[in-house]
Order: sequence, then structure tokens, then C-alpha cells
Amino acid sequence: MHRTLEDVQVEATPAVEGPLRVYFVLAALVLTATTTRPSVYLVAVVAFAALSTHAVGRAYLTLLRYPLSFLLPSLLVIAVLTPGDTAFELRVLSVSHRGVEVATAAGLRSVASLSVLSFLALTTTVPQLVAALDGLRLPPPIVELLLLVYRGIQILVERATRLHTAARLRGGFASRRTLFRTTKHVAASLLVGSIDRAEAFGTAMESRNYDGRMPVPDYESGGYVVVGLVLSLLAAARWLT
Repeated sequence: MHRTLEDVQVEATPAVEGPLRVYFVLAALVLTATTTRPSVYLVAVVAFAALSTHAVGRAYLTLLRYPLSFLLPSLLVIAVLTPGDTAFELRVLSVSHRGVEVATAAGLRSVASLSVLSFLALTTTVPQLVAALDGLRLPPPIVELLLLVYRGIQILVERATRLHTAARLRGGFASRRTLFRTTKHVAASLLVGSIDRAEAFGTAMESRNYDGRMPVPDYESGGYVVVGLVLSLLAAARWLT
């Protein structure tokens, strides 16, 4: 049976509970994304991969397939386009030493940040995210925008998965010619469907007298020991190594 991201979130058993999970991820993301130390990246990947796997199992690897499929070609482009002394050649493409260094640094930082954010995406439902953001006293328009983007990504991934599965079952990816043609049709259908879904969503909100502020439930936080341990390891890797 097909499992959506919402199903995974509801069934997740994270070691960190409540709004504390959101604050934990934000703090870890700041420590990870604002440094160039590989040791911090390693700690982030190992710690959050373990937390995500403990919470949702193999769904963690399933989620990573989508961003990695975009990240790897991007790193290859960086390696090829960055000027410098030639390290090696791939047929007509020349890769410089500087390009390898830049692509490696960008790849490590991206994978580490992705590991941190994946834990949030896989374990945090929309009501939990709303409660955490409300605790930060963010302006309602910002909270509303973040929630709509968050919800939109879930719908987009779910629809893209369905379209890809339907095209694959009909032999749409059997050859290079059909691959490009099917990809074009899937992308067009995804764009049109997303616009229609957004309009329907806006109409539904207006019909329910939505005034720009989401109702906020109460959640209890838990897992302070895990949060303290992981953040301490990230801080130690950043400033003590």
C-alpha cells in the first residue's frame, strides 16, 4: 500500500517530542550550515540519520532519493564549470582540482543539512509545526506562508509519485525517446494539477472564513537528553576540533 508523507509523520516514533523537535532542528541546522568543518557535517549526518531511522525506519532512505537525484547532477555541474588546474578529464569534460574541492564542500554541507531537515520533515506534522512557530511569536503571515509551502511540498511529492508510477507501468520510460516524451507530459500535468489544486485550496479556505491565523494545539515537549547530547556533539565538533 502506498504511504504518503503524512502517513509516515503520524506513524513516526521520534526520540524528541513536541515543539522542542522544531527548535532542536533549527539549532542544529544553524550549527551545521554556518561552518566549513567536515567533522560537523559527519556528526550531523550520523546523528540525524540515526534519529530518523529510529523514528520512521526505511522511509528515511525513500525520502532522500528525491533531493539527492537533484543534488548529484548539480555537484557535477559545479565540478565541471569551476575553473582551475585540470585534475582529470571525462571525455570532452575537464574537471579541475578547485572544482572537485568546491563540489565536495558543497555536497558535504548539503547532505548534512538535508539529514537535519529530513528528521523534521519525516516526524513533524503540520499542527506540531504550527505550535512550535507560534511559540516563537512569529507574525501570522509568516506562519501562514511557511505552512502553505510545507503543505504544498507534501502534495507535490505525492502527486509526482503517482504520475511517475502510472507512467512507468504504461512503459513510459522504456526507451530514451519515450523517457523524454513521458517526462515532458508528466511535468506539464504536474504543473497544471498543482495550479488547480492551489486554487481549490484557496477557495476552501475562504469558504471556511479563514482569517489568516491557524488554530494552535498544545503539545508537550520531550527528549531533552537527546537534544542536549546531539547539540553538544555538534558544538564540540565545530569549536573544539
